[in-house]
Amino acid sequence: MTVRLAALLAILIAPVAFAETPSAQPGTAAASHAAQRPVPVFGEDHPECAEWSDGCIVCTREGCSLPGIACVPADPACRKAK
Repeated sequence: MTVRLAALLAILIAPVAFAETPSAQPGTAAASHAAQRPVPVFGEDHPECAEWSDGCIVCTREGCSLPGIACVPADPACRKAK
């Protein structure tokens, strides 16, 4: 019985273990976020902005916060003008 159970587990686990992780395709949100400049650099390009965020990290002229554990980044945007 234990041999059958081990064989069944091997059959069920094998596809998961060898599954390929999908890569970011050009044009997807993940690809566009990876290609953009980092959120802290957004302030250099937008001197009129006092606070900006990508939905995960909030930055000011003094520094940036740490991202949340379950965050989905978006394009950075100014949250507060000078």
